[in-house]
Amino acid sequence: MPRRRCVGCGRIGPKLELVRIAIAQDESPPARAVIDRPYTLPGRGAYLCRADHADRPRRDCARLAERNHGLRRTLRRAVTLDPEIVESAQ
Repeated sequence: MPRRRCVGCGRIGPKLELVRIAIAQDESPPARAVIDRPYTLPGRGAYLCRADHADRPRRDCARLAERNHGLRRTLRRAVTLDPEIVESAQ
């Protein structure tokens, strides 16, 4: 099982225990980071810890990733968070 690191808290875990965040396909700047549920969006992906038995990131990991610029650093570009990531974080 592939392992990935959460860009918020830094925990390393199996890929299925994390939520993949990727750049949306719309080409309008600034880039928009969205949850990649089917793990099919092209390009780099960042991972956040999954909320208990849910398909959304944990709130504390999403906040840490935003504060420490983990998403921007991992995706290698300035991004705005899709409201779904912030609002759905639990």
